[in-house]
Amino acid sequence: MKDRARTVRRLAIGAWILLVASVACWPFIDASGIGIVTASIALLPLLLPIPGILRGSRRAWRFAALTLAPALALAVTEFLVNAPSRPWTGTTLALILLAFAGLVAALRK
Repeated sequence: MKDRARTVRRLAIGAWILLVASVACWPFIDASGIGIVTASIALLPLLLPIPGILRGSRRAWRFAALTLAPALALAVTEFLVNAPSRPWTGTTLALILLAFAGLVAALRK
């Protein structure tokens, strides 16, 4: 694997881990109003492709984009409806965009 491709994949993995951490913190933030069950609905799909991504499986990289949907839907909904949670869900939305861009970049290399 080329050095550039390896670097892109590492950055994509880093973005993915930050996204998982961001979603995992939702229930522990007082202003978010998001419970553990709702956060789990967004978090569990994000955990599914991690073993394949760490192995470097192209199939897992392609599947990972689909697992962003529950977190994206919940983050957009909370951003629009729940004003006190906007800083936290806005950060998550930025991380979703970063993770998706990282996935696309990693698949192109």
